[in-house]
Amino acid sequence: MRSREGLDEAEVAFFASLQQLMRVTARPLPKKVSRICAVDAAYRSDRVAAVATEAVDGRTVARGVYKGRFSLPYVPGLFYLHEGPFVTAAVNRLKARPQLVCFDAHGAAHPRSAGLATICGMVLGIPSIGIAKSLLVGRVEPGEEGVRRITYNSEVVGFASGNAAVRYWSPGYSVSLEELEVLMPEHGPTCLRLMRESHRLAKEEVNARRDSRRLG
Repeated sequence: MRSREGLDEAEVAFFASLQQLMRVTARPLPKKVSRICAVDAAYRSDRVAAVATEAVDGRTVARGVYKGRFSLPYVPGLFYLHEGPFVTAAVNRLKARPQLVCFDAHGAAHPRSAGLATICGMVLGIPSIGIAKSLLVGRVEPGEEGVRRITYNSEVVGFASGNAAVRYWSPGYSVSLEELEVLMPEHGPTCLRLMRESHRLAKEEVNARRDSRRLG
């Protein structure tokens, strides 16, 4: 039987089960993180462009670009099927392997505890975090003005930062909640800057006349 999103119900159940199996930690996050990447995608009709922007010690040094077309539709809760192939391809276009990848998506702050940031980090084999613009599950607890905890099912699953433009941070692949809490004050500004840059460049790429896969 087909779901409303166009996938068979068995497909949705299978991919959701696979998603839950990916809540693992293997490759450790380096004690000193200097090479950070943020990646985002933009869409136009069935076209997609993903851009990964990499910085070393806060200075942008490289970009990776991938342009393609969607085959799988967006299914709520299975966002990684829709965008994941393209953002991982963009990261793989970077000449140097980053130590940390930031995704415009959720990690642990997800109904299945493993959003796109978790799964794509695992596929890449690189520690990852999610930095989302909207809250998917749980609630933001009252706290300090700068950083507040996100709780879901009585557990802390991430943090919220900012006031006018709130961002929701959660661990992805091979990053613990404690490590994320340490990373945010030190590398948070770089992560957010790279995210904005990747988002802007992805929009420019998808709107460009030439629609081909290329390295930026």
